[in-house]
Amino acid sequence: MTELDRAEARAALARLHMAKTLTALQTRLDPRNVAREAVDGLADTGTRVLDAGIGAAKRHPGKIAGGVALLAAFLGRHHIAKLIGKARSAKSSGKNPLKAERKKL
Repeated sequence: MTELDRAEARAALARLHMAKTLTALQTRLDPRNVAREAVDGLADTGTRVLDAGIGAAKRHPGKIAGGVALLAAFLGRHHIAKLIGKARSAKSSGKNPLKAERKKL
């Protein structure tokens, strides 16, 4: 085998290796495969975040209850303000606002 034959054999082997690498890259970069990997990654991340949140809630139930109470107060702020306004106006007129409110319900 001459030097030229050995060089041609090495070149053929390098081309074969490059073709295999190119095929692997094309398979990996296929949009369906990229999307599937992204979804799998998001699912794994979501699971980890959920587990961490549950663990934190178990360790700090008082903080979670306080947060829920704050959220409820924030969401019901208009209704609460309306009740406070009615209580103030009823107080100035001498009526009991809670009895008046119950009758409406």
